[in-house]
Amino acid sequence: MFKTTRAEALIIARRLLRGYASAPDPRRQIQNLYSAVIHGEGWSSREETEILAFGSWLQGHPSLVELKPRCEALLSKLG
Repeated sequence: MFKTTRAEALIIARRLLRGYASAPDPRRQIQNLYSAVIHGEGWSSREETEILAFGSWLQGHPSLVELKPRCEALLSKLG
């Protein structure tokens, strides 16, 4: 994936989260969301820390019920 601006990354991530419920593979949908934000440029150091913590959490293969609330929390912290 290519680098995007912070604003573009948030737009993509929000779009992916909206499509979460109808996604054929919800876990993959969230991985794509993470990919969108990790490739965004212009995050503050606090936001980068939040994004990296989310990525670490995601690598632990959380249950599907935990995915959407955690993504919503991340996106609310990012703006």
